Amino acid sequence: MRGPDKFRVEKGREKRDIAAENFLAEMVDTEHFSGVAMVTRGGQPIHKRAYGPASVDRDNHVDGRFHVGSIAKQFTAAAVMQLIEAETVQLDGRINDYLPEGRRSQHWDSVNVAHLLSHSSGIPDYAVARDYYAVVDGWAFGATIDGMIHEAIARPLHFQPGSQFRYCNLGYTLLGEIIEAQSALRYADYIRQELLLPFGMENSEVHDECYSPRPGDATGLRWDDHLGRHVKDDVVSLPVTPADGGLITTLDDFALWTTAFKCVDHPTLSKTSLERMLAQGAPTNTYRWPERNMRGPGFYGLGLMRSGDLVMHEGSIVGFRSFFIYSQHDDLLVAVFANNSCSDVFRIASVLFSLFAATAK
Repeated sequence: MRGPDKFRVEKGREKRDIAAENFLAEMVDTEHFSGVAMVTRGGQPIHKRAYGPASVDRDNHVDGRFHVGSIAKQFTAAAVMQLIEAETVQLDGRINDYLPEGRRSQHWDSVNVAHLLSHSSGIPDYAVARDYYAVVDGWAFGATIDGMIHEAIARPLHFQPGSQFRYCNLGYTLLGEIIEAQSALRYADYIRQELLLPFGMENSEVHDECYSPRPGDATGLRWDDHLGRHVKDDVVSLPVTPADGGLITTLDDFALWTTAFKCVDHPTLSKTSLERMLAQGAPTNTYRWPERNMRGPGFYGLGLMRSGDLVMHEGSIVGFRSFFIYSQHDDLLVAVFANNSCSDVFRIASVLFSLFAATAK
């Protein structure tokens, strides 16, 4: 590149970096953003910083571990695709054929595995408040999951499976049950053994009943206007089960995972399976998703949201919000993990994406 052209590119990048940092500083000041944000191009970080508190008495750091909510769904989907490759499950197979005894419903005779993966099953999602709930910090295990599933078993479908899109966390809870039944492993053990470790994601794990936080893990917070500071989040929200939102990860670990989207290449999953995850899996009519038409009409694949060449997903649990955007065309990743339930992570991620995607490579 000639000198003047190189100078203009460098000046453009400098302005971009300043604009990005000014925007994030504004998010800290006006929305009390706390968390981490990273932008990579070609696998190399070009912005990576931590903001705000990790807990009430320590600051966030870029290597911190965050709960990322429904971003976990793509890992559940990848695990199911592995079972399909092993011929223990079929994508068009009835879920009643794979679920354990006591987890099946006569209402689900026409529901198949693909319907659960694409949120097109028609199965009612779990409710927020029930007498059988024993939820701590938003997490549901054991008897609470039993209650959720048994409530759903008795309820009719919202619509004919495959005819509509309606986001359903319980569908991924059921996929977790299928993974455990067909692999004879705990869900968390399967994900770590078959997906996290092959990618080198050694600082990631699934939050289940055996989880113990590490000293540096981020705590779920919210901003208290009356006190003028962050406090531990205690706002009621939908409970989270391991298979629908239990992933804990770092920016660097998650960046390793997204390399699979660049060349549609995965160490433990075939190209055909990964392409199927990325392809449209449900009708485009929306109940909650898809709503992010950034590079064309949005649609849902299997555990992933798409728009043109973009691969995306959000996550939302007590005290945490997350959003990632990956462009296959630009090989550009934006990941925002917040430990503040009030943070508008989609806005943050989309503004960062627009700044860095517009910059000359």
